[in-house]
Amino acid sequence: MQIGLLRCDEVGGDRLDRYGGYQQLFTELLNHTVDETVVVIDYDVVDGCLPGAPDEQDGWLVSGARSAAFDDDPWIADLLDVIRDLDAARAPLVGVCFGHQAIALALGGEVRYTGAWGVGVRHAELVAPSSATAPLDGGFRIAYSHRDQVVDLPATARLTSSTTHCPVASFAVGNHILGIQGHPEFGTDFARDLYTSRLVNIGDAAAAEALSTLDSGTDRIAVAEWMLRVLAG
Repeated sequence: MQIGLLRCDEVGGDRLDRYGGYQQLFTELLNHTVDETVVVIDYDVVDGCLPGAPDEQDGWLVSGARSAAFDDDPWIADLLDVIRDLDAARAPLVGVCFGHQAIALALGGEVRYTGAWGVGVRHAELVAPSSATAPLDGGFRIAYSHRDQVVDLPATARLTSSTTHCPVASFAVGNHILGIQGHPEFGTDFARDLYTSRLVNIGDAAAAEALSTLDSGTDRIAVAEWMLRVLAG
């Protein structure tokens, strides 16, 4: 299976050398779950590298970013157009964090800056369990790192999970699109490194609380199975 990664940023600091970039993080995550090799093809959308056609890859991922989905950068406008084209073609598509927000915005939803950091491993309760969410019957725990969030879903979308800090933790459109606010590609070591490096921005108390949530691990491999169900069509 070949998945196109619409990469909207890159891992910051020396984490790029120690953990690899988003292409490597998603490759490792998705290959935990299946016998078939998942190849992740990098598209640097900030630099203007966009798909030539919706069926150019078997499915598509939209990464996180430090930008806001509602920023007026030209590359974001281009990305939103691509998302609308992928939706129209019913191409398999999964968005993570910024990607989740960009999909919602492109399809008519609303994204808002909330001010407070949403960090740490949080438990999301399933709102609409289905065969597509079978690996996640008890909800799921993954790491978060965001201040923007989806506050109004597109008319075509349905809510699939919610956390106490983020009512729209995930959503789906048909059977071909999934948006996830958290970061299943972040292992706990990566998340610990990230929260520590952002201590000044996050604040001592919030960072300490976020770091304390990492010891119990995450359900990111089960979430990867969910993602692959969508990406495999």
